Amino acid sequence: MENKVVGIVQARMGSTRLPGKVLKKINGTTIIQLMLDRLSLSSKLDKVIIATSENPKDKELINHIDNLGYDTFVGDEFDVLARFYNAAKQTNYKTIVRLTADCPLIDPAILDNVINHYIMSRSDYTSNTYPPTFPDGLDVEVFSYDALEKAFNESESNF
Repeated sequence: MENKVVGIVQARMGSTRLPGKVLKKINGTTIIQLMLDRLSLSSKLDKVIIATSENPKDKELINHIDNLGYDTFVGDEFDVLARFYNAAKQTNYKTIVRLTADCPLIDPAILDNVINHYIMSRSDYTSNTYPPTFPDGLDVEVFSYDALEKAFNESESNF
């Protein structure tokens, strides 16, 4: 495993409240591109992957991400943990950052601070979500691949 940091963004077109929201535009830029542009300002992320589903609706998203020059991982639409775990597994990176496309205004400075805290603390998991310390939309979770693998292997399916 490489001692690098990968940001994995969970994104899909099948939102029930606002279908296709990740490709909606704000001032001419898609929401997912806005988020990726902000993530590119991070000095701590070595790679960013978009984890989406195999639902045919997500093909448009995959094509858009490919055109932006980012990697995608396609997995099970309903098993989010498996999709996320398998996306992380393919990178062979030790440090994983979980992000969601619902948070396009992520602050790269906050992101870098949480990653720094994770590295300095040598913990398995670091987050700014518990207790809530920032407004919704600035959520960052950082964890080891080993912790993710353990969660995946020990989880029980609800299907």
